Amino acid sequence: MEDHREDTFFGRCPNCGKFTLIQHNLCTRCGFSLAWDPYPPPGEKPFPLPHMLVRVAAFLGALAFVLYFTLYTFSTFEGYSRETIAQLEQTGLVAAPMPVNGPPDVVKRVKLALTLLHNRAPHYYDRVAAQVTSISFAPEGRLVSEGRTLRLTGVAAYTDTTSGRVSLRIPAAYLTGPGELYDRDIFYLAGVLVHEMRHRELAQAGLNVGGAAEEYECESTAYQMLKGIGAPRALLRSLEQFLQNPHHPRYRAWERFYGQMEQ
Repeated sequence: MEDHREDTFFGRCPNCGKFTLIQHNLCTRCGFSLAWDPYPPPGEKPFPLPHMLVRVAAFLGALAFVLYFTLYTFSTFEGYSRETIAQLEQTGLVAAPMPVNGPPDVVKRVKLALTLLHNRAPHYYDRVAAQVTSISFAPEGRLVSEGRTLRLTGVAAYTDTTSGRVSLRIPAAYLTGPGELYDRDIFYLAGVLVHEMRHRELAQAGLNVGGAAEEYECESTAYQMLKGIGAPRALLRSLEQFLQNPHHPRYRAWERFYGQMEQ
């Protein structure tokens, strides 16, 4: 015969540590239960682990999608992609219509930029081919011109408007940095070539006034070209900022460069 009476006894509670009366498997001092039932109470379901795993997987999937979309949008906006480069290499690089001098990676970048112009902006390509007689990598920080030494701080490239020789400095050749090559580098370099081409066109027309006015004209020409060929939005935005306020202090490097010629 079973005894259905509840056990009542004195014992030490593992919770409060007191020696006290244990009744109905509860400490009469602190109420701690000495009973433990591995089965859930009637009416409650076991912990839904499979359902929880599905929810976690769905959350992680949504998070991965959001992160991918955010990073992809950022990469596209900034030009940190290589889709355009891959397309240019697949179609084949054009032979440069002028000598290109410099390290092999700089020569390749120039050819990519020329191919970009050739394929997407043939009108500007023809103008570059007609005005630029050579392209050279010249990372030096100073230039000797007509017996004067000119500092090139803040200058990405410069042109000898008499001969048509274009010299690329590090910012023009390596926008992202040495060893890094993205679409943004090629679009920017194509813009630099158009910018320098425009300098010579102005000189031949007797309109090379120098200073912010001439840089505005050359940057405007580069901007129109880049906008027409779908350049990265961040690159276009940087040019728009200059065109909106060419006299902002951040653009004084050009004014200092031209100022040296007037001394």
